[in-house]
Amino acid sequence: MSDMEEAIEALRLAANGKNELTANTYFRWQSNTQYPTVAEILMLFGSWQIALERAEIGQVRVTFTKPDIIEALRAAKVELDPFTSATYREWAQQHQAPSLTDIVHQFNSWQQALSEADILKERVQEMERRIIESLLEAQESLPSLTSQTYTKWAAGKNRPTVATIARRYGSWTNALEIIGIELPRKRWTEEEVLVILEQAKGELDHLTIASYQRFSEGQDVPSIGVITALFGSWSNAMMALTNQLES
Repeated sequence: MSDMEEAIEALRLAANGKNELTANTYFRWQSNTQYPTVAEILMLFGSWQIALERAEIGQVRVTFTKPDIIEALRAAKVELDPFTSATYREWAQQHQAPSLTDIVHQFNSWQQALSEADILKERVQEMERRIIESLLEAQESLPSLTSQTYTKWAAGKNRPTVATIARRYGSWTNALEIIGIELPRKRWTEEEVLVILEQAKGELDHLTIASYQRFSEGQDVPSIGVITALFGSWSNAMMALTNQLES
């Protein structure tokens, strides 16, 4: 007999033919037996209610099939903006639709359900559309489109953040290049670059070309190309930084 089978047997014995069983009632009954404890049952089933449902104790739960759930998810997606697990939960209660628990029972996770309903792909496409439209609109509104000016412009507008844009496209700069937005040109001085490099050195374990590139993502800082053009090489820039820090 498996652990789940033993737990179901224990629940039915504790219920003693009744159509209800509380955790406290089971706790008192189990204390004189070798059957699974309340804690062990919760670890097996995830919740007391689910354990009772598996043991067929209490109100019979409506069973939703995978096609039922997919149909509900697609219907909710049309009506909800934004479409998230939280907004879906409220929608499901109002429409007597499959709950999040039902979804996890059938698909093992919310994300897997969205994937099988072809909604995950739609959400990615929707985010790309919002990013593109937001960046183009910001470019029209701002004299210079940088990560800093975009952040201020987007505040309170429910627009994708710089972090979201950088995650989707690899970096803020990549996003602008892919969409076809000309990067704002800034003439960096050696002093300004050394200030940025000192800041990067303070935040990174080791300041290398690779770690600086990660540091620069989503920030309005000089690129590796700008740094090497100013100092002749990355090594020369590191030497100048060392001399500045020691002076």
